[in-house]
Amino acid sequence: MAFSLAEDLLCPICLALFQEPHMLSCGHNFCLACLKSCVPEGTCPECRQPFERGDLACNRALGSLARKARRLGLDQEPPLPGDAAAAAAFAFLGHFCEEHDEPLKLFCKQDRVPICVICRDLPEHRGHDFLPTKNAVDYAQKKLKPYLKSLKKKLRDMVINESDQQKEIASLESCTEDTLSYIGKEFGVLHQILHEKEEDIKRQFQELKELNLDEMQDALTSFKDDMSSCTKHIASITAALATTDRVAFLKDFKDLMNEVKEGHFKCVEDDTGNANYEEWGTSDEESDSSDKSPSDSEGEKSAQAEPGDNKGPGAILLEEDKDDSEEEEEEEEGVQDDRLVPVMTEVEEFTASLDFEAWKLMLKSIEPKED
Repeated sequence: MAFSLAEDLLCPICLALFQEPHMLSCGHNFCLACLKSCVPEGTCPECRQPFERGDLACNRALGSLARKARRLGLDQEPPLPGDAAAAAAFAFLGHFCEEHDEPLKLFCKQDRVPICVICRDLPEHRGHDFLPTKNAVDYAQKKLKPYLKSLKKKLRDMVINESDQQKEIASLESCTEDTLSYIGKEFGVLHQILHEKEEDIKRQFQELKELNLDEMQDALTSFKDDMSSCTKHIASITAALATTDRVAFLKDFKDLMNEVKEGHFKCVEDDTGNANYEEWGTSDEESDSSDKSPSDSEGEKSAQAEPGDNKGPGAILLEEDKDDSEEEEEEEEGVQDDRLVPVMTEVEEFTASLDFEAWKLMLKSIEPKED
């Protein structure tokens, strides 16, 4: 029905919807451009009634109706059922040129845009090729179809690539997890080796220390035993020297002398087989220098040859050891016992054997091997 009504809005000359319709004195309406180009003689194309150019009157109401019909696409025949190309072309009839308010009936092949009939005559489209919109749809579809095929192939490739990339990402995650676990495990082994090496070095030093300490403890025990024995004999000698019972003193004198000599002095035989006693730790030279001179021996004989002397037994013992006592008083420094155990050289030099700086540099230089 709409297309039937549009027939009343067609110009009898161009058979298109009116463009600036003008009405003649006879009542017929025509496009102004059609009247100027097709009716130079001044007669109505339909009833042949003459008219004057001054008789032309603009039919604004008819022109408004024609514009509305044009916007609705009523100047085109509706597409047949199943004709997709015609339907697509007919869809253009609902679109109008923004500049000229005309339907987009043409398609510019160079600019690849739909245009109106007025745009066709503009300088920017001069020399271009045009197609009716219903034909342009088929033309554009043929142009797009190769791209569609290529894009579909590209999409398939991208889907495959996406899937492959997802697999690579999963592989990377798995590889990373395995590698980090391997690194942690192997560094744990290195840490264990370092810990074991630390404990081994500590054990070596502890063994040296224990060995040295055992010898020192034995020497210390020996010194304590000697100190106890020495203290005991000092007390015995002091008590003997202080006693007033001469006979008792002389009866115990031999045993006391032997006990003191055997406990605190070492026996050294001379060339004649006689036994002499020296202090522990005294060298042979010191022993020789401490031997009594002949005059000292003679003094001892003279002392023993005077049994009637009024001196007590304690005085006799002091007289015998007079020179030794004087020598002991003259000594400024004590004699070091050869049983004294010093700190082992291996213990003192153990720290110097630990080259930690070189080991640190070696550990810092650890890097993954390059291919």
